[in-house]
Amino acid sequence: MMFRIFSVVRRIGVALLLSCLLTECTAPTPHPQDRDQSGINPLRIPVETVLWSGIFSCTAFTEDGLPAITWRRIPFRQEGDRLTGLYTFKDSFGYQDSVVFTGTLTGGTARAMVTAVRKDGSSNFTVEMVGSPASMSGQMMSGTSQHPVRSCTLALTAAGGRKPS
Repeated sequence: MMFRIFSVVRRIGVALLLSCLLTECTAPTPHPQDRDQSGINPLRIPVETVLWSGIFSCTAFTEDGLPAITWRRIPFRQEGDRLTGLYTFKDSFGYQDSVVFTGTLTGGTARAMVTAVRKDGSSNFTVEMVGSPASMSGQMMSGTSQHPVRSCTLALTAAGGRKPS
């Protein structure tokens, strides 16, 4: 009889020991219940790229006798809420310019900073624009000047041709 009790106690002890070992030796839970964070790093989640096409136009600069500007089919790329675009052209003085568009699209609001730089690195113009993706507007500042010289607009359409909201 004593042997049977000892055998039962030993089996219960082994079962409890195994249970404790299995509980303590398992990998920690990746998402503890007492934390609000999911443990996902949002910087590592791939962001879908959306392609846009833009039309940038500005009024004439009558003080210097410069004609109005209209550039079509400017390629834009949106990743998350970030917007970028690049356009190159030769200005009326014969300088090769690169125009960099950077900004954000958040809901129905669009913001863009347009900066034109000549091949030699000198500033040509800047425009700070705000509005909707379909219609942004702003004032062009020439060179390092702080007074506006032209009124400009930027309109984006999805690369598939649909008009944004």
